[in-house]
Amino acid sequence: MSASLLPQHRILDAEQAERMFAVSADVGYPYRDFAREQEIRLYATGLTVDGDLVSQPPGDWNPCNVIVAGDLTVGGDLSWSSYGGGCFLLVTGDLRARNIFVAGEPNVVVRGDLTASNGVFGHDNYGILVVCGRTTARIVINTSGFNMVFAEDPQAFVMGHPNRQNFASDIDDELELEDVLATDLLDHGGANFAAIRAALAAGRSILRPGISSDAS
Repeated sequence: MSASLLPQHRILDAEQAERMFAVSADVGYPYRDFAREQEIRLYATGLTVDGDLVSQPPGDWNPCNVIVAGDLTVGGDLSWSSYGGGCFLLVTGDLRARNIFVAGEPNVVVRGDLTASNGVFGHDNYGILVVCGRTTARIVINTSGFNMVFAEDPQAFVMGHPNRQNFASDIDDELELEDVLATDLLDHGGANFAAIRAALAAGRSILRPGISSDAS
């Protein structure tokens, strides 16, 4: 299911979004500059999705930004990405999903708690995931230029670059992501993002034998 297909939303202009939700307090993406090109969709009483929630149709440009006033509960995986200038997803309450996949240039902000029953995976192009409450997951992976800023250290096994997150990783400083990933998730010696995502979506371990995520 795509965000563009979800019913029961209201369209806000940039001034309304700022006045009602102070979006720019947490979102660095200059959404007001693109008000004519990207809708701002408000789900005023929270949002529950039985399956997966995917941000965009095929292509690089995401046609909408989304504000969920309240909790966002996704029965499957949340996938939010943008490779055409960014977009934002703002959840004023808690976010719950099986996996949370963020990629490219979006700003994803959770003002409450983030709970993933499996993983949180961010990669590519200097997007950012901001969590203002607690973060709980089995594993958090942050790589290839993506950024994560959490108000509290995540209750999870963490793999990520210290310059791109404000919390410590659980792997040794001398190890790279490629040193701890299962070998079938590597492509020419580097991490295969599509394979990592598929493994997380299937609920299988992405770590090599002998490396445990029990630190979470």
